[in-house]
Amino acid sequence: MEDFGQALKKRVLLFDGSMGALLGLMGVETECPDLLSVTQPGLIRGIHEAYVKAGAEVILTNTFGASSIKLERAGLGARSREIVAAAVKNAKASGAPFTALDLGPTGRFLAPVGDVSFDQMMASLRSFCQAGADAGVDLIVIETQTDLAEMRCALIAARETGLPVVASSTYSPNARTLTGGAPECAALIAEALNAAAAGVNCSGGPLEMLKPLQAMRAASPIPVVVQPNAGLPSVGAGGRAVFPFGPDAMAPHMARILAAGAAAIGGCCGTTPEHIAKMRPLASAAVSPESAWDGVARICSARACVPLEDARNAIEEISDPEDLYDLEPDAVPLIDLAGLSPAEARAAVEAAQTITKAPLAFRADDDAALDAALMVYTGVALVDGAASRWGALPL
Repeated sequence: MEDFGQALKKRVLLFDGSMGALLGLMGVETECPDLLSVTQPGLIRGIHEAYVKAGAEVILTNTFGASSIKLERAGLGARSREIVAAAVKNAKASGAPFTALDLGPTGRFLAPVGDVSFDQMMASLRSFCQAGADAGVDLIVIETQTDLAEMRCALIAARETGLPVVASSTYSPNARTLTGGAPECAALIAEALNAAAAGVNCSGGPLEMLKPLQAMRAASPIPVVVQPNAGLPSVGAGGRAVFPFGPDAMAPHMARILAAGAAAIGGCCGTTPEHIAKMRPLASAAVSPESAWDGVARICSARACVPLEDARNAIEEISDPEDLYDLEPDAVPLIDLAGLSPAEARAAVEAAQTITKAPLAFRADDDAALDAALMVYTGVALVDGAASRWGALPL
């Protein structure tokens, strides 16, 4: 069987389009679209088959909101693995070359911004990703992420399955996520955790994809998957969403996205099999893009990235988290973890990244403490200590 990562390097792949929004356009009323994989499998299989017929090579499972944390709102948290298994079965029945487990945002935020602990988030996402792997998916697509901290949790959970992973976020017109995450930082985090590709999806429509796409490609050599909405919807007859970009109107914009270096394309909210059919000849005619990375290694937080050499020259050691408030704007804080337990090291990092948006550096004399710190760090750090599997760069 063809490997997804290798296929992505050889040709421009075509992903499918929307599921939840398409169900709404079809007049299907449900409070939990994911549950339809169990209760109406024929309906869901029909949608997958329509996308394959339109030319899609990568079919996403109907599991956008099927993590246990997300399903708790509907009182279905305990049924996450059941729903995932049914959804994967439905998607694989389409005969697509690649079946992707679709992991959307949980709808909650990690503490201290939100009320979900890191361990709770990891447990939910690990269970979800392993359920998909057990059911036989070919890859995992983390999508529509509004917070890079959650995206990174999802990446860790997905990577543990051994499957290829795509990590995609959604951006406002200012090219920032809801919590201020930068696209170049998303790409660097995805690369550091060995994702097959980064991505940008949803957002306001195809025109808003170009700025994040260009930022990602300049900062990292990782391929970028682009799946825009069919524009921002308005309310039409019967209260249904009406999207401004029909299949013919959207196709020229997708051609611009390909020209800007997208390694794969597809659709998000408002796109239909007809949209994907119009993208098929564009993807078929496109050549896998050359890297636009400038060759400069970088470290990053969720909101800022700094060239590696500049970061090494801007190190400023701090002895207390309160010192972070007084640093110069271009300083890279060095946090000394020596003598700290893993729990204390993790707490120190969680506190520091709520105070500063600057990328961080760590010094440690204990592998376990360093590993604990790096696991919760939303970024790519500089490290004065033992090497770590979390993608940190040496000081």
